[in-house]
Amino acid sequence: MLRVLIALMMASPAMADTADAFRAGRWAEAVREGRAENTPQSRLFAGRAQLWLAGYEATDKARAMALVEAAEADFDAALARIPGDPELQLQKAVAIGYRAKLTKSPGLAKNARDRFLAVRTAHPDMALAWSALAGWHGGSIATLGRFTAGLVLGAKTAEFETGSARALELAPRDPAYRTLYALGLMDLSPSNARRAAAVLAGIEKLPAADAFETRLRAQGIELAKALAEKGPAEAQALARRLAAFGRLK
Repeated sequence: MLRVLIALMMASPAMADTADAFRAGRWAEAVREGRAENTPQSRLFAGRAQLWLAGYEATDKARAMALVEAAEADFDAALARIPGDPELQLQKAVAIGYRAKLTKSPGLAKNARDRFLAVRTAHPDMALAWSALAGWHGGSIATLGRFTAGLVLGAKTAEFETGSARALELAPRDPAYRTLYALGLMDLSPSNARRAAAVLAGIEKLPAADAFETRLRAQGIELAKALAEKGPAEAQALARRLAAFGRLK
């Protein structure tokens, strides 16, 4: 998040519009302004806005795929100018991982995993890299089952646990990582209800830097409430609805 804040301080007026739109959750505006400005940072915002729309607001699979592909094109445009940027590399990997989910492609899934791992290896203090790779392992196992996910994709529960915990260590006050960890725990098994509740304890008090964190914090609060007031099975169902592509029909 520090790099984003520095970029905002140095932003041109148009870039400030892009950043402001993203921070406020005006996703369509962030896409429009980001492409108009056409800087690596503004295209990053445009791509991230579209990934949010695809994963958390789209209800139609074709629409979700179109948004993911458009986001990936934005990341590619930015990477052509600064190919070594780790956040852009990571968001490109997220887009590939989203395409893997939508198409059920093992090849794309492995591609995303390898990209996450490369960024994490090069930037071991990057919380997002740890969380993204952890989510890949957890999501793969929850979708395919431990045996099949391990055999076909090399997914491991230990990698989900280690990566999620490390992300919290690196960014203890970022509510997004707590929500993603808890959602992953519940996606894997309703028996993780107590652990998920512990991860989410106090999340409502954590600050959010932008709309992405604000909305994930809200998801965490909603899941924490369900864990406290409803049974594990209902909490798991909610977690799966809140996760990326949980709204697809």
